[in-house]
Amino acid sequence: MAPAIGKSPPARAIIEPAHIVEAIQLQQAADAAKDQPPQNGEPWFAVREGTLPIIVTAPHATSPFREGQYRFSDGGGTAALAAMLHQLAGATAIYTTRASPADPNYDDDNAFKRKLAVLIADKRPILVLDLHGSHPYRPYDVDFGTLNGASLLGKPELQQRLELSLRQQGVLNVLDNYFAASKHQTIAKFASRRGVPAIQLEISSTWLTPSDSNLAAHRFAQLLQALVRYAREIEE
Repeated sequence: MAPAIGKSPPARAIIEPAHIVEAIQLQQAADAAKDQPPQNGEPWFAVREGTLPIIVTAPHATSPFREGQYRFSDGGGTAALAAMLHQLAGATAIYTTRASPADPNYDDDNAFKRKLAVLIADKRPILVLDLHGSHPYRPYDVDFGTLNGASLLGKPELQQRLELSLRQQGVLNVLDNYFAASKHQTIAKFASRRGVPAIQLEISSTWLTPSDSNLAAHRFAQLLQALVRYAREIEE
């Protein structure tokens, strides 16, 4: 008999193909609208309130407006990831849906940040998880931005457990604070100043484009499963 690899059997899969089909639709909708400013007072971000004490943000799912011009978006995959974390784990999600009149990860004077402040006050979350897409040429799968540890507010286990969950689902190349979220008025800085630990996740865009191919969809499913499992277990 072959020796046991681990002390317990592998966990059952959470993510189903139908979830990825829905995520692809969300990604494509955000990508299609990324350069379209809101019209006639329509909202430029969506809010999905959940019961889990985690808030997930995707402030660059569409093109943000910074210093007088629109900047490239991180891709609709970040919006899809946030929305699916709401659906599958019960997290509260807030993510952009149109070209933004401001940059919520650069300055504080905008409707996105004001809504986030309300959500923090109402939900009293134990964590804010801020999702970003990173250039595919960068050498990591995920980079943690925590103001060099300061935004964890003395709770390093929040990052440690997240790293473990990512690695268990095959997201292996995890680095720390290349993008520390310390410049400008970032969401990690905003949340931690309000007493909530925060982690900025810079995720390689190679994990965030499920519509590209079967392999890309599979990678997105791995990433989503890691984050859903982490979110469901974080209160334990």
